[in-house]
Amino acid sequence: MKEIMKLIRFDFITSVNSALPFFGGMLLICLIITAFGVFNPIFGVFLFISSAAFFAPAQNTANNPNFRRVRGILPVSRASFVRAEFTETIIALLVSELITLILMGISRLSKLYEIFPPKFEIFCKEIHTCEGINVFDEKIVKFVHLVIFVCALLIVQVTFINMRSAIEKHEHDIRNILLVFAVAIIAFIVSVELVLRKVIPPYDEWLFPSSAAGTWVWGIALNVAAVALSILFCRITVKKTADYEI
Repeated sequence: MKEIMKLIRFDFITSVNSALPFFGGMLLICLIITAFGVFNPIFGVFLFISSAAFFAPAQNTANNPNFRRVRGILPVSRASFVRAEFTETIIALLVSELITLILMGISRLSKLYEIFPPKFEIFCKEIHTCEGINVFDEKIVKFVHLVIFVCALLIVQVTFINMRSAIEKHEHDIRNILLVFAVAIIAFIVSVELVLRKVIPPYDEWLFPSSAAGTWVWGIALNVAAVALSILFCRITVKKTADYEI
């Protein structure tokens, strides 16, 4: 555990100078939008990207052949490097999810948008009162459910990509990324089409809970399941790459 924490700290220090301005800028924009009561979970995408930016530069550097030679002389096992990378990914995504949900809650309480001119106020009010995604007047999913579900899905997807890339020695990174996200996008499009054709009921009727308490329980359980799968991917990666050179 000490080795993992040291590696995470090392990656953070390596990336903070380049990542902090981007993350800070995105967070400041989201805070301003939240203060006026018009924060939309779509803006949370920028938080996910900027949070990942904390460790992405260090992980990319770690895959550089010259840097790997340096890592090879460090008194740290390969398993610790793998576990640190997976831990960084999980932390970045969970922190982004938490920040997004908090900003959503604060935004719902604020009505500062009422200071804007009438026409713009109407536009802002529509954003403020919107609770979910509607397609052709069909209620598809609430934003709070969408944020939790997407975050859990991203944890599983990104850690699965990390596993595949590490096992394949990063020879097919682009292919793995495109394949995993293409499958998710196709599955989403097909499911939306099935909802619109009334082949299956809207997600809120069978996939997502209807009560606030149910949403808390469902959200925690979903994130725990996603993290558990990520730990499984991590263990598989450690086992499969045990004989690889650092």
